[in-house]
Amino acid sequence: MGERILEAWHEGTLVLPLQHSGEPVQLPGQHRDAPLPTALTGSAHVRQLGAGERFVAWLLEPEENAPLVVRIPYVAPGELTQALSREIAALTVIPAGVGPSAVAVHDQAEHSPLGLPYAVVSYLPGRVLAPSAWTPQHVLAHARRLAQLHTVLAPARGPVTPGPDPWAEVPPGGMDLLTEVGQLVSQWRDEHADVIARADLDPLLDAVLDRVAQIAPQVSALESVSLTHGDLCATNILWPQTPSAPEVPVGPVFIDFEWAQADDPARDLAILGGSVHGGPWYVPMTDDQVKAFVHEYARERAQLGPAPDALVDPGALRERMRAWTAYERGAMLVHIAVCAYEEGRHQQVLPVLRGTLARELGV
Repeated sequence: MGERILEAWHEGTLVLPLQHSGEPVQLPGQHRDAPLPTALTGSAHVRQLGAGERFVAWLLEPEENAPLVVRIPYVAPGELTQALSREIAALTVIPAGVGPSAVAVHDQAEHSPLGLPYAVVSYLPGRVLAPSAWTPQHVLAHARRLAQLHTVLAPARGPVTPGPDPWAEVPPGGMDLLTEVGQLVSQWRDEHADVIARADLDPLLDAVLDRVAQIAPQVSALESVSLTHGDLCATNILWPQTPSAPEVPVGPVFIDFEWAQADDPARDLAILGGSVHGGPWYVPMTDDQVKAFVHEYARERAQLGPAPDALVDPGALRERMRAWTAYERGAMLVHIAVCAYEEGRHQQVLPVLRGTLARELGV
């Protein structure tokens, strides 16, 4: 695949103007008023950055241009969270400094110079911190950056659409969170009955439904939502290197926007961590630390621009976070259990995540 990427780069077919956008997208380092070149070529080096649940990331380092990341899914299109063009569309509307710039996308394998769908985004230097390495200063810096992302308001929950109107396909009305979670729990029980039985997850899944039922009316009553990342665990947050003052974290940047959509901002707040944690994804925090995190977010968000009260009120945000924590950690728990029992992965994470979720839900 590295050879294919280099060949497409040399031929000038890897990076072309976005095919699904109403406006050309800037390349990294390009002046806003400069014309977008129709192709980029020249000498370059390529290496694999890493692999996630669905994507392999390649770093392309041209000798005369800024480095780029080529994201290639290694699962069937139907197994992706959403089309690559929607992820790229989200990157065209995020505020500057929050995440990578969108560069190119090929949704269809038959039209792709790599023979597979792929997306190209700008490269962001930085490192992922293990949850144990997060300090209170890191948590607060993350809160401020998250508030910046959430300044992009949307009328309701739904996907980002490529083109001039990013919310063209957002369905009107409030979200029915309880029905959504209920359908997913039924699906998990149908598809993974043996795993759920062996890990004794049924009581936790019932408790997840109870918790969501308590708070779902508040979620459905939201009159406005924000552009959200949707998967802001610790592994999707990069911290720039600051050799002169490593103890003072600068603002992080976010990567891997494959779950990005218009949604309740409390969901992004809940995903970072708190009392329910385990593995490399979630930052353990006490209740006081979570309170400080949410208050810093609300303070920063209120300063950055107008927003409905429900999106900046710390009490309302924390209450909805309880539902999103139950939903998101319940989904992750089922995923971890499947990996642990069917593939042998995450065997050490499973009891930690199960135990912390059980304590949170009173099971």
